[in-house]
Amino acid sequence: MRMYFLLAGMLLLASVGNASTVDTIRVYSASMKREVKSVVIAPAQTSSTKAFPVLYLLHGFGGNFALWITKVPQLKLLADKYGCIIVCPDGGYTTLYFDNPLDSSSRFETHFISELMPYVETHYPTLNERKFRAISGLSMGGFGAFFLASRHMNLFSAAGSMSGVLDLKPFSKSSPISKKVADSSCCSVNWDKFMAFNVSDSLQAGKIRLAIECGLDDYLLPVNRNVHKRLVERKIAHDYAERPGKHTWDYWKNAVEYQLLFFRKGWEAE
Repeated sequence: MRMYFLLAGMLLLASVGNASTVDTIRVYSASMKREVKSVVIAPAQTSSTKAFPVLYLLHGFGGNFALWITKVPQLKLLADKYGCIIVCPDGGYTTLYFDNPLDSSSRFETHFISELMPYVETHYPTLNERKFRAISGLSMGGFGAFFLASRHMNLFSAAGSMSGVLDLKPFSKSSPISKKVADSSCCSVNWDKFMAFNVSDSLQAGKIRLAIECGLDDYLLPVNRNVHKRLVERKIAHDYAERPGKHTWDYWKNAVEYQLLFFRKGWEAE
């Protein structure tokens, strides 16, 4: 009997895993004059399901659009479990997701906001309201998530960061990250805007929910602690967590589900 239930459970898990679909899409970027790839993971649709919330999940420094689904194939299960579409954009190798005024081939903010998001919301069954859009990412993608959310708060109700490069100042001038920074106006998180739209557990108009987490053995832990302290000082409500782990995929595989739990709470709020 015990073996029967074990096999039944495994078959159920397999059926759930096969329910979601994984697409690689190519969206032409007029801003960069080339096609840019993204992965879209869509959960299974039922007779009662018409549309889903969306999580835009950003990769880190040196990654690409396929890295999340390659390293964390269980995203297919999580899309079904949390009933959401997960979009993994390509943010370039070392772009920080902003429009670089010194490089016309690196205009990822424009591509993301003006080209990719409209494509996704036209071609997939998404709930096209601010409440049902979230953005998160790891490392460079954590910066990108907070950067884009702070500049487009009309589009996102929640933003998350896993081991995020949330402050560029500590990096030396010789680092690859600093070399991408043209000036502070083009590529910095607008913390004052988060403060102006101070948050609570309710999702009133203009409110945004923030979640930050980092591993205890991560080299970016001091940066994340400093940002947490800054948010506390400015009375900007947010979730903050430190868990065992390093700047590795073993940590992010675990962290992404905590992020989805956080976003799900907002999607289900009245």
